[in-house]
Amino acid sequence: MPYLPATNSAALERLNRVYFSDPARIITCAAGDTLLEQGEACERLFLILEGSVLALRHAEYLEGSELPAESTVRKHEVFRAGPGSYIGVQSFFSGAYRLSNDIIALEDCRLAYIDKSQQAIDEEHYGTFEHQFIPVLIHELAERNKRIFDRAAEKQEAQRLVQRQEMAATLGQLSAGIAHELNNAVGVITRRTDFVAENLTNWLEEESKQNARLFLYGYEDNSFADPAALRRRARKYENELNLPQVAAKVLAHIVPDTDALVKLGPEFVNHVRRNYRFWELGHDLRDMQMAARHATGIVRAVKLLGGGNSTRQEGVDVAQSVRDAMNLLTNKLKHMSIETELGELPPITADITELVQIWLNILTNACDAIEQAHTPDPRIRVRACALHADGLHELPEDYVCVSISNNGPAIPEEIQEKIFQPSFTTKKLGLDFGLGLGLSIVRRLVDSYKGTIEVHSNEQETTFTISLPTTPSHGKD
Repeated sequence: MPYLPATNSAALERLNRVYFSDPARIITCAAGDTLLEQGEACERLFLILEGSVLALRHAEYLEGSELPAESTVRKHEVFRAGPGSYIGVQSFFSGAYRLSNDIIALEDCRLAYIDKSQQAIDEEHYGTFEHQFIPVLIHELAERNKRIFDRAAEKQEAQRLVQRQEMAATLGQLSAGIAHELNNAVGVITRRTDFVAENLTNWLEEESKQNARLFLYGYEDNSFADPAALRRRARKYENELNLPQVAAKVLAHIVPDTDALVKLGPEFVNHVRRNYRFWELGHDLRDMQMAARHATGIVRAVKLLGGGNSTRQEGVDVAQSVRDAMNLLTNKLKHMSIETELGELPPITADITELVQIWLNILTNACDAIEQAHTPDPRIRVRACALHADGLHELPEDYVCVSISNNGPAIPEEIQEKIFQPSFTTKKLGLDFGLGLGLSIVRRLVDSYKGTIEVHSNEQETTFTISLPTTPSHGKD
C-alpha cells in the first residue's frame, strides 16, 4: 500500500500512540532530579507525558569535548519543555548519542522513550523509521525557531530597558543640575516679592485706607477673569452708569457687580482710572508671587523627573489650582472663548504647585496649537467633577477628574502616546504638542499621584483628561 500523507499534527499523534505507549518504557523522576547530563552518552529519544523539564548548557562546553571536573561550571538556560515535547532529538537522529544539555525536572515527570534498537512499525504503510519521524524533526525545528525568535525579542526588550535606564539616569543628572542652578534664584524672587507685598500694604494703610483696600482687593483676588465675562460686564457698566468705554473696561476688572460699586461711592467712579492703578498693583504683585511659587514648583517637578520628592498636604483645592494656572496664562487666554465648569470638588492630598504645573502645561500646549493653526473662533473648555468608586467606572477609590478641551488641530493617533516622552516634539508636523519636557513632566506627576491621563483627539476637539485620587498617595514611580 502506498504511503498515505497526513498533517504533521496527526502524524505526531500516531507516532506518540504507536511508539511511546509501551509501559515498560516509561520512566518517572521527581522535581529537581537530573534526568540527563550534558555530554553523556544517551541512545534514547524521550517524549514528555506529564510534568516539565529545564535544559541547561555548560558555558564552557564545546561539542565533542570532555566536561570539566569542577562542579561550579557556569550554566545558562536553553529551553523549557512540557507535555508533548521531545527530548534528545538532535543526538538521537544524528547518531552522536551525546546530550548537548543537562535535563532537569522542574516538577514530577513521566516520560516515555524509544532507543536505537527501535524498528519501524507498519513500514509498508508509513515508510521507513526515519521517514515516519520526519514530523518529529519538523516539530523540533519549529520549536527551536520559536525559541530563537523569543530569545531575540527578549534580548531586544532588555536592550530597550537598558537604554531607558541610561536615559533616565542622564535625565536625572540633568534635572538635578537644573534644579540646583534655579533654586537659589527662585528663592530670592519668592522672598523679595513677599517683602514688597508686606511693606507696600503697610505703606498704603498709612497713606490712604481706600487705596489700601483697592490694593488688597486686587492682591487677594484669586478668581480667573473670563475675557468674555469682562466684556459683558464692561458693556453693562457703560450703559447703566453712562461711563466712557475705557472707564467701563477698567471698572469691570475692579468690581464684580453694581451692588459692590455702590458701596465704593461716586467719588470712586469719578476717579476710576486713578483708582484702578492700586487694584492693578495688588493684582500684579499677586501674579508675581504666584509665578514665583510656580517657579518653585517647576524646580520640584524637574527634580521629580529625575526621581526627587515633593511635599504634599491634605485639603488642597483642585478648582483653585486650575484657576491659578489660568491666571498665569491670562495674556494667552484673553483672545479665546473660555468655558469653565468647576463643580463641587472634594479636597485632595497634593502639592498645589504640582497641580498648577499639570494644568499649565496642558493649557499652554492648547493655546500654542490654536495660535499656530490660526484656528477660527478659538475655544478652550475646562471641566472638573468628582468620580466615585461605585463600580461604574471600575475605580479603586474616589477620584477628581479634570478635562481640558480645545478646538485646535487634531493630534495624529500614531503620536498620541509619544507626546508624553521626554524631548518629543511635533513642531515639524505643524503642531505644538509635546514641548520638550512639558508633557513628560505632566505624565510623571500624574503617575506619582497614582492617577491617569488620557488624550482623545479628532478634527473637532482635543481633550486631555486627568483623574487624581482623593486619598493620599505616597511614593514615586
